[in-house]
Amino acid sequence: MKNGRIRVVQVIPAFNVGGAEWMATYLAAHLDPERFESHLISLHPPKGSPLEQYLQRHGAKIHSAYKRRGFDGRTYLRLIRLLRQIRPDIVHTHQPVGRYVYPACLFARPKAVVHTVHNVALGEIRSRLWRRFQSWAYRFGVQPVSIAEEVSRTFRREYRREPVALIPNGIPTARYMPNDAARAVWRAREGIPQDAVLLVCVGALRAQKNHPLLLRAYARLGEQSANTLLLVVGAPDHANPTYADSLQRLAQELGIAERVRFLGGRGDVPAILNASDIFVLASHYEGNPLSVMEAMAAGLPPVCTAVGGVPELIQHERTGLLVPPENEAALADALKRLIKDASLRHQLGAAAREYACTHFDIKTMVQAYEQLYLQLLRQEREPHSSNDVPKTR
Repeated sequence: MKNGRIRVVQVIPAFNVGGAEWMATYLAAHLDPERFESHLISLHPPKGSPLEQYLQRHGAKIHSAYKRRGFDGRTYLRLIRLLRQIRPDIVHTHQPVGRYVYPACLFARPKAVVHTVHNVALGEIRSRLWRRFQSWAYRFGVQPVSIAEEVSRTFRREYRREPVALIPNGIPTARYMPNDAARAVWRAREGIPQDAVLLVCVGALRAQKNHPLLLRAYARLGEQSANTLLLVVGAPDHANPTYADSLQRLAQELGIAERVRFLGGRGDVPAILNASDIFVLASHYEGNPLSVMEAMAAGLPPVCTAVGGVPELIQHERTGLLVPPENEAALADALKRLIKDASLRHQLGAAAREYACTHFDIKTMVQAYEQLYLQLLRQEREPHSSNDVPKTR
């Protein structure tokens, strides 16, 4: 501890605009500054992203290990130096950074190491080898945190242990307050008619998100989609760069290219959601997606495949619509319902915003992690007094 404050370091792969990265950014930015000194390390170099700007505005300290693409052995030395310089009490990892971070922790010796499991177990770490490594890390003290009941179920099945806590993700819901004037301005600037029904999908262009299903369902709408436009927001997947190109080709083949806009990775997602009417996500699998929470906080009715932790966020027919995964017809029918029925859109959207503000706000998530950090440090000081860490929910 420094000046009586607990030093906490979040570690992410890179400053990419994605759900796990934003969650780590929000957590680093919103920890109580009177009790915690907050740092965030990116393995890859800075890039001036919206995440870095958000951290700077909130006073969190930013660092980088300047990792190069592929395996970079020098990253171990840079991390060891960084961690020894910061001297963290808690190191908190996100996504598969453990192969670099956990060995560095053997030298830096933080009091506790936490890992948030951001996806269903087989989706978080695809390599069997690195899942075995992660399992080894859990056996030797890394504390896993789940973000959804379904994530916990898959974690237990894969790793044969319980997460130390279940803490659903949270967002600063005030960022997504609907604003009619800003909606009109954004649409005018983008050349989108004010009366168009705007569908939006926010998510990295990865196969997990199953954009082809979304495009095929949208194509099935036929004349129903004449006054609609589909926005696809998300950065291309560096591990599979041809995927983004294949989506453009599919839109051409389906004859919908003029009604689909691929916007790439964007830092103005709150403004895009504010200008939209329906949120849609057709994923194969999910954890506890921030994009769904953000859409609901913006007052959009979500239409999503019922996978992973998504059914834990959406109450079917009350705050949105759930459809079976891989069901093109069901997804098209749900979209058609909301495109035709403005009253239903507004009803579900209003209920979605109310639910998001009362269940997804950042304060709930941050307080749960603060409680977990404090409990882990108490256990580290008094290892024989209790073996129980609270199962936070």
